[in-house]
Amino acid sequence: MPATLVVATYVLLVLLPVGLGWVLVKPGRPWLDEVSSALAMAGFAALLLEFLLSGRFRAISGGIGIDRTMRWHQHFARVLTVALLLHPFLYTTPTGAQFLRPDDLTHAGALKLGSDTVLTGLVAWLLLGVLTITAIGRDLLPWRYEAWRLTHGLGAAAIAVLGLWHTLGAGRYAAHPVLAGYWVAMFALALVALASVYLVRPFRLWRRPWRVAAVGPAAERIWEVVLEPMGHAGLRFRAGQFAWIRLDRGPFSMREHPFSIASAPGAGRRLSFLIKEAGDFTSTIGRLPVGARAFVEGPHGNLVVDGRSEPGLCLIGGGAGIAPLLSILRSEGGARPALVIYGNRHQGQILAREDLDASGAEVVHVLQEPPPGWAGPTGLVSRDLVRERCTAAARAGWLFALCGPPPMMREVRAGLQALGVPASRILEERFVYD
Repeated sequence: MPATLVVATYVLLVLLPVGLGWVLVKPGRPWLDEVSSALAMAGFAALLLEFLLSGRFRAISGGIGIDRTMRWHQHFARVLTVALLLHPFLYTTPTGAQFLRPDDLTHAGALKLGSDTVLTGLVAWLLLGVLTITAIGRDLLPWRYEAWRLTHGLGAAAIAVLGLWHTLGAGRYAAHPVLAGYWVAMFALALVALASVYLVRPFRLWRRPWRVAAVGPAAERIWEVVLEPMGHAGLRFRAGQFAWIRLDRGPFSMREHPFSIASAPGAGRRLSFLIKEAGDFTSTIGRLPVGARAFVEGPHGNLVVDGRSEPGLCLIGGGAGIAPLLSILRSEGGARPALVIYGNRHQGQILAREDLDASGAEVVHVLQEPPPGWAGPTGLVSRDLVRERCTAAARAGWLFALCGPPPMMREVRAGLQALGVPASRILEERFVYD
């Protein structure tokens, strides 16, 4: 789905309850109260849509990239949180049965709040604040990612249930059957998305198992893991894409991680992943037993160059971020000129050096800790290095593909922008979105 269509659909669904309310019921309270109601309706609609944005549905992210979809999920969640947390404080209309008039059929003169709607609204309000804070500060929590992910999903579901109860019970506009139908339909859509992520998708994975065919060191603290399909044709993917994989765990396990595919699409049914020791899970990757069952969910990602007409490729990676770029190089087979800029801390971390040398591409290694006599660039892959090495490629209209640590990505983008490279010729894959 194109990015413009995703954004347009999102905006329409978020603003639709506000527009329907004003047309069908009509505003009847002071303007500050109407602003509060609009914030509540738009914020709750956006919250229910978050289940779709975060669900890794290719129908949504296929045209814009899951990288961008997840960033939107994070940014939109913060905006809707502010709207929902702020809206209770803007009301000026009194609360209580004594303020209701028999002729006031739409309850414009008083807030329709009972003990149950106050309780559900308050609990949802508190949960939303906690959910957002723990999501922003996830890396500071003493929890494993799997525990955080489970509590995050359950918390979001609880907020949706409480929010629907509060909206239908206390909402002046939600009393109209059309608005009530909208909220029920949106809630059902969120539940379907949740069930798809936690039930339907794992069941489909269970029917297409993989096994660990090989595990071996590829560089210092980086391992190559090779998976092969069991009883099925494998995964159809494009060079540069990635997948979420569960290793030595069942398909319903919360322990899954995204890794780029290093092998080329035409290299057979096996998939190769280059995994760096960087956390609780990856620190034990070298002890993964051969023959262990695995599950692969994908492919995802828009870091793909096939079908592009640019005359050349410039691939810029750092560390294990070279994996999708290796897949691209292996798939291209020297079909067009290529420049590879590859940054590492020292020589022992360089991956697939023989493959890079045999690819026919011009390869520039950048080391932060070079050995004696090193003649290549040193330090980080910076914007200055990009301007120095990529000027000719930028002028020739080449395509640029980036994958690596966030600081490197920021520097490279800044360097390419300084060279006048348009965003349409810069492809990137990020797994850290903040």
